[in-house]
Amino acid sequence: MEDALENLRSGRGYFAFQGLLLLRGPDALSFLQGQCTRDLRRLEGPKGALFLNHKGQIEEAATLFPHPEGFLLSPWGSLEGLKARLRRYIVFDQVEIAELPLFRLLHLDGREEVAESGEGALDPGLYPLYTLLRGLPLLADIRGELPQSVGLLPLVDYGKGCYVGQEIMARLEGKEVHHHLVGLRALEPGGEAPFPLTWQGQKAGEAKRFLPTPFGLLGLGVVRKEVPFGALVEGGGGRFRLEPLPFKEAGWSGQR
Repeated sequence: MEDALENLRSGRGYFAFQGLLLLRGPDALSFLQGQCTRDLRRLEGPKGALFLNHKGQIEEAATLFPHPEGFLLSPWGSLEGLKARLRRYIVFDQVEIAELPLFRLLHLDGREEVAESGEGALDPGLYPLYTLLRGLPLLADIRGELPQSVGLLPLVDYGKGCYVGQEIMARLEGKEVHHHLVGLRALEPGGEAPFPLTWQGQKAGEAKRFLPTPFGLLGLGVVRKEVPFGALVEGGGGRFRLEPLPFKEAGWSGQR
């Protein structure tokens, strides 16, 4: 584990995610524009995008890449999940969804690119630890949440026009939401997440996931903003201390 942490601490290397979707056809731009939170008319390079439901809650997420025939989508979850989300809204649109055996390379310095091979990538088993320490949620952590509540508002382009969930995003523009993404340090381990959290006997939020690390059992949660950092919350039979993200053990992650 020490060697693995040193690899992450160096800021060099990349993770590789196999399998991308190619969305193409005469209506590829207009269809995808009406599905995701990004304004594709300004897409010049890889960008993260969210796919919301009509309540403004996150259903799927992906990194989008421009392509000569349309758009490449690398899901943050599964290919099947993203494909099903897209197909659910295809009615008379002239679009085609194809799976390509390509790789999304996520570099530790923040760059993303598409490649034909993932050779030389970091151990994929490190990715959950990498995201946890840096306070980057996985799709399973944010599904069903508002983008504002999990720190993903930068992935929403206001003023782009109509898309699924846009009405809710417009209503919330400029307004403060009541929850935010926080770190959880286990003092007494609880059950398997997700589970509700309480503070001073009142509902405070939800624990999303936990992971054993060299620094103890750490996790992510979505908690009401009035609960201060350092407070002790309970849930799932355990006790946890709220901490800001990224975790202090990941101070190296802010170097790049």
